[in-house]
Amino acid sequence: MSDLERRIGYKFASPYLLEQALRHASLGAGDGGEMSYQRLEFLGDAVLNLCVAQEMFKRMPTAGEGELSKARASVINNRNLVHVGKRIGVPESLRTDPSLKKKGGGVTRKMVADAVEAIAGAIFLDGGYDKACGFILSHFWEENGEVRSGEFDAKSRLQEWCQKKKMPLPDYSLREVSGPAHSHVFTVVASLADGTEGEGRGSTKKEAEMEAASLLLSLIGPGESR
Repeated sequence: MSDLERRIGYKFASPYLLEQALRHASLGAGDGGEMSYQRLEFLGDAVLNLCVAQEMFKRMPTAGEGELSKARASVINNRNLVHVGKRIGVPESLRTDPSLKKKGGGVTRKMVADAVEAIAGAIFLDGGYDKACGFILSHFWEENGEVRSGEFDAKSRLQEWCQKKKMPLPDYSLREVSGPAHSHVFTVVASLADGTEGEGRGSTKKEAEMEAASLLLSLIGPGESR
């Protein structure tokens, strides 16, 4: 088992699949017809979506389609894909054409995220759906059931808290837009199913939503929101 396989938590019967999952398109086709990770990325994206959708379906038995879609999106996003990629060592293992570094490119966050999807696809081909789903569940969820993330924002943490408590996801409503056209101030109210509300303001709607979510987290209590 290679160090990378240990970090992934899976030993490949066909190491070639892992090599392909880490081969960037900048290398072109190899002498032996080697391809980049793009095909595996396509397959891995489908496996990720199915596995996480299945997991959310189990965890949220009363949730509707909209809630389930939001919950899945809180797991499958570039932030979490990059976080998983960094933890298992994708940036150091990804093979790219040396010219990328000369051009000042190097390994980007998108490349790391794409490679993680490709690894999921490679495991699926090598060991089947259960093994691929095992990789996804072990790297995207903590042992206590919370979604892993290195840089969770207030909205994501609030959404995760609701999922953990089996509550409907927070609702965000725009209450007011004030100020001159070149300097709007947005006021947003975030509310929970139990009636708890938090109001936030910001120069953008997203900023106001983040402040409202942060206030709600403080109302829930520091111990409860972790």
